[in-house]
Amino acid sequence: MIFRTCRLKQTILYTLAAASILFVFSFSVYAHYRHQLYAAVDADLLKEAKHRSSSDLDPNDLAENESILKKVGSQYYEVSKHNGTMSLLPMNGGNKAWPVKRALLLAAFQGEPQLDSVRRAGVNYRILYYPIREDTVLRTGESLENIEEQSRGLLRLFLLYAPFVLVITYALSWFLAGSIIAPVLKMKSLTEKVRQSKSITKIEMIPMGKEMDDLVVLMNEMLEGLHLSVEFQGRFTSDVSHEIRSPLTSLRGSIEVALRKKRSPEEYEEILKKNLSDIVRLSKITDNLLFLSRADHHILELRKQRFDLNLLLHTAVDRMRYNSSAAGIALHEHYSDGLELHGDADLLDQAFSNLIDNAIKYTHKGGEVVIKTEQDADKITVSVSDTGIGIPESELPYVFDRFHRVNKERSRKLGGTGLGLSITKWIINAHNGEISVKSSPGKGSDFVVTFTRARDLIQS
Repeated sequence: MIFRTCRLKQTILYTLAAASILFVFSFSVYAHYRHQLYAAVDADLLKEAKHRSSSDLDPNDLAENESILKKVGSQYYEVSKHNGTMSLLPMNGGNKAWPVKRALLLAAFQGEPQLDSVRRAGVNYRILYYPIREDTVLRTGESLENIEEQSRGLLRLFLLYAPFVLVITYALSWFLAGSIIAPVLKMKSLTEKVRQSKSITKIEMIPMGKEMDDLVVLMNEMLEGLHLSVEFQGRFTSDVSHEIRSPLTSLRGSIEVALRKKRSPEEYEEILKKNLSDIVRLSKITDNLLFLSRADHHILELRKQRFDLNLLLHTAVDRMRYNSSAAGIALHEHYSDGLELHGDADLLDQAFSNLIDNAIKYTHKGGEVVIKTEQDADKITVSVSDTGIGIPESELPYVFDRFHRVNKERSRKLGGTGLGLSITKWIINAHNGEISVKSSPGKGSDFVVTFTRARDLIQS
């Protein structure tokens, strides 16, 4: 590339723009100046012709560039002074030195002065046909040599100073482009410092103009997001490794123990059951990770349809009823009539099933779980409440984070992957909803799902 730097490109563009403006301005001044000179000549010719016509016009007083054109019957004659002698020539022969334009002549005989430009003996003249009487027209001319010399002088002046103006313009454009690029170079320097430090830190705010200041703010926001993303990615990778390592270690250990000696069928059966439990856990983690990966990359398509929300919740509760009965936990349902949603029923079933399943897992024997729906003018609310162990206040901001567990040991024993609430939150948000949690340790938790913008979701 010839133009490698932005500064050089800007300089050339500014110089070309200035040169174009200079050319247009110079041409306009030159054209206007020349037009004014011609107008002055025309005015002088008209003034002189008017003065000559106000007195008796004697052919002997004609100048070299003047003639009298007469109409006699249908013939036209020219009276002119040539080489100091008078001549009367018929128009069909004509004066070869001063040709007459018949169209202008006829218009002049109609009473309208006519102006023309001719060239004679290498000199340009401005010619006036001025009517004196019905049968007489005065033709007079004035040399344009002086005017053309003045015009050429002005043109030479423009051409003389144009290179100096272009050089000065180029220098000023180079300086101007440098001042515009300077904040960008400073930004580059600051960014380079951030890169070389191998740490994600904010770019120092130095006043450089509103546009550049806004760019610094955006870059700092981007760096902060990148910092959070790197931290999250590192934590996520660590959590995934830990979650996968645990069942894999258990699988490997049990298989190694099984292979140390021959065992009875009952012992092998017990080992296989334990291995199956670890495999199921790995399968859950893999499925959940796949789901979140598809969600993060926006390739998870919602298959929306109308469905009865109360029926969906009741079906989910029925699936959990056996586990809740076995754990000695009562399930209660309180539904508002006539609730219909427009959304992905399978995904919402998964989200609410996660909430109900968690409520059952973390509730002691003899406790209860309440599933409730409500509806008003602009929103619908689904709440899943329990009387379980609760969540400490310090843990509440993180309950929807991936792989976050309030009680890690209890969660693993119950087969949790630490991803259920993250998936639930994504599904609810994908349906323009919000999920929140209130909890008190030892008293239970209350998860509330609210669908705002009900017009988009409720199909009555």
